[in-house]
Amino acid sequence: MDNREKIKRKGRGSRLQKRVRVLAVITSLSVIITFTTIITSIAVCLYFKKQSNEMEAFAEEALQEKEEESEEAVEAVSNEIVYTQEEVDSMVTTAVTNAIDNADSELLQILRGRLENGDGTMAILRDLYPEHVVMLDSGQYYFLPLQEDLAMNTYIDENFIAEENGLVSYQKDGEVLTRKGIDVSKYQGEIDWEAVKNDGIDYAIIRVGIRGYSEGGIVEDEFFRRNIEGAIANEIPVGVYFFTQAINEAEALEEADFVIEMLQGYQLTYPVYLDIEDVKKESCRTNGLTVEERTNNAKVFLERIREAGYEPALYGNMKSFLLMVDLASLEQYDKWFAGYTLPIYYPYEYKMLQYSEKGRVAGVPAAVDVNICFKDYGDAEGQQ
Repeated sequence: MDNREKIKRKGRGSRLQKRVRVLAVITSLSVIITFTTIITSIAVCLYFKKQSNEMEAFAEEALQEKEEESEEAVEAVSNEIVYTQEEVDSMVTTAVTNAIDNADSELLQILRGRLENGDGTMAILRDLYPEHVVMLDSGQYYFLPLQEDLAMNTYIDENFIAEENGLVSYQKDGEVLTRKGIDVSKYQGEIDWEAVKNDGIDYAIIRVGIRGYSEGGIVEDEFFRRNIEGAIANEIPVGVYFFTQAINEAEALEEADFVIEMLQGYQLTYPVYLDIEDVKKESCRTNGLTVEERTNNAKVFLERIREAGYEPALYGNMKSFLLMVDLASLEQYDKWFAGYTLPIYYPYEYKMLQYSEKGRVAGVPAAVDVNICFKDYGDAEGQQ
């Protein structure tokens, strides 16, 4: 790596470190809001805003230490910045010590207003970093540069309307623009699909099966046939999903062929979704997969589904899409995004939103995932 590239990365890391220190101070504010504490945090904001030479040197020194620890860590910095809670706490201590004598009444009022309105730490963070996608996972803060070459969603926060029954719709000028759906598996038990239909559910995504995360065997969902036949019999359009744990392209192809075989004789309106999620178990067989390997496995599955005449699509959450796969390489496939806090924080395009795992729908004896779909898959040509 040449010196110019190192300097460039140092500069990017320095700016982000300074902002993270601001965030960490805000984190402490959300525990207790006092005048003295707010003054201190505003002092830190102003100190960073003025870009003190002393703190700039501190930030560059911290990044230099990371470079010396591992050359591979430097490569990672060019694409994302990651800090543990311990590192953030250390930054806060230094920031407060050096910035305590500065204050700004205007920033004080802005920050105090945010906190009094109940804004959480991550909400404030994300507001301060519009050029990054900010997420917290397993005690680490991730600052991911916004990929402006990807399709962005254009949904307006205020148009997501929470209804009295706990369901959500997306509306514009009083017109509902989304369809209400559920996704189900064996965990919902025996479903009364006629009651589901009468409760206003427009579609259902049904789990067809899984690959075990430990042993690796493919298992049919024991309620799959009962669910898909019950939904279709009550004229509820359906799609399906499969939970993947493929460790190579051969296993991804095996999963796709399993799904295709299971779908024989059934008419789908919605896509076949590949469910990519992190399994937080030490015994999980996919723990060692790289982003490239997961992405290639997904492509193999999705293209095999397409070849069979079905529409392929992806299901995932923030971690799935931003840390586990290369989203740019999977741009062509529709996304089903899982995010459980309104307003939804996810900049990229998605066609369906899973907004709760605790929905209550007539005919379903257990809590159920509830969704809204922005795309009318029924307008597309019929699938096999």
